[in-house]
Amino acid sequence: MTYSRSKNQKKKSYLFISLSLIIAVGAILFYMYGYLPAAEKDRIHIRFKEALLEEDRAFFEETVEYQGENLTRAEAIRFIRWLNDEKTIRGEALAEIERDRADRDSGLETDGLFRLIDTGEGKFGFSDYRIELLPQTIDVKSDAPLTNIWVDGERVGRIDEAEGSFEFERMPGRYDIKAVAVVDGETVSESENISLTEAVDLAYTLVPEKSEAIAGQFDLKRVELIEIEVEARTGYKLATIDGLVGEKKATVLDRIGEPNDKTKEKWQYDEMDISFENGRVDAILINLDKRPDDLIALLGEPVDRNDHAMGTEWDYGKSFFESFFTFFGLQTEKQFIERDAQMYLLIQ
Repeated sequence: MTYSRSKNQKKKSYLFISLSLIIAVGAILFYMYGYLPAAEKDRIHIRFKEALLEEDRAFFEETVEYQGENLTRAEAIRFIRWLNDEKTIRGEALAEIERDRADRDSGLETDGLFRLIDTGEGKFGFSDYRIELLPQTIDVKSDAPLTNIWVDGERVGRIDEAEGSFEFERMPGRYDIKAVAVVDGETVSESENISLTEAVDLAYTLVPEKSEAIAGQFDLKRVELIEIEVEARTGYKLATIDGLVGEKKATVLDRIGEPNDKTKEKWQYDEMDISFENGRVDAILINLDKRPDDLIALLGEPVDRNDHAMGTEWDYGKSFFESFFTFFGLQTEKQFIERDAQMYLLIQ
């Protein structure tokens, strides 16, 4: 009997130890893989600071959004670099997110760079946050009519009338805002680099003093404008595009690369169509991204307008195109074509 009782006690002891170990391991696993991650998500201000200093792009792609969409890789990199370059703004951003996290009501306000969004997926009494970047307004004014507004090399809109304005929104960050207009036949521009943390008003003065204005002359400066417009639309100099006329398809591929779409008789690029006849370039049509009134502001009224197979030809007279040929040494035929309220340059 004594032996049997001792054996049972040992079994109970082993069972107790085993259960204790299982409970301890379970508690450790729960703490490491349940409680700690939940607590970590609640500490959004700490996570934001660490991700910013470590340039953790993945955190910003997964946790930060703008207008309901997660930041793209490019947007995340741009945002990180901006804050790390602008030390004062970075300090204000860190203070704002810590303040918003401490005060839930202030975190829901629409002032500042962002607001916190509780996803409702937090566990064990902790919150799970996302960060929403707040849109900031840019209001641009210009004293010149038909002023195009560009942001980091992308056209975003146009001011149609002198002293008019154009308003748009962007997420907080650093931007290069450029205003471009044609004044008295000359392309003029003005740029400003801004750090967008709140609503910004920009006023551009593009119209020169009256004594400096040059009007009513078809000189080389106006001819140069055509070169500028063609290169801006196609990415290639006018001489390069002009040199394609009469060339084979292999030469076109070698000089400007693959088209976006192609058939046997026509290749389409972003802002340019190339037509072929008997395997060689017969005509090139370039979208100048200008309305008829834009071209008038650039070159003045044409001498005449004539029907054309592609639309309406604007005739500027032989003297203008002769200066065109002399300046660039080009001998192809060129025409301005109006089609669907847009202007094109046709090279044949």
